Amino acid sequence: MENEIHKIELLLKKQLSNNLDLKNKVKELELEKQDIMKDFFLSIIKIIDRFENKEENLKEKHLGDEKATKVIKSYSSIKKQLLNILKKHGVTLLEFPENRLIVGFSKVVETEPDRTKNDDTIISIVKNGYIRGSELIREAELIVVKN
Repeated sequence: MENEIHKIELLLKKQLSNNLDLKNKVKELELEKQDIMKDFFLSIIKIIDRFENKEENLKEKHLGDEKATKVIKSYSSIKKQLLNILKKHGVTLLEFPENRLIVGFSKVVETEPDRTKNDDTIISIVKNGYIRGSELIREAELIVVKN
């Protein structure tokens, strides 16, 4: 009888060990999946950046040109579709309440003095930041006030 109990104990220990190994593998695969998704999101964001740059260049160089306006609308439409793909997966543009930088979610690339505004007030967004829930996908690049 004791021999059978010992065998059952060994089987239970082995099963518990296997369960722990499986849980660790699932965790590992989940982290890998998150990394793959983040890379996917960043790839889409880079494409959106390119469209935004092209739009700005066209606006600056061909202001009022009807053909350029059509191309800009086309770029804008594609950009919206890409943003919708991100949104479908929970990725949204980082917003700045009160037009102030958010430490840990923003990278200051330049500062300018402005005595009429408080420090860390956003002057302009060089690159948009993106989040998924509370996870930072890409930090925003900002120009802010520094007196």
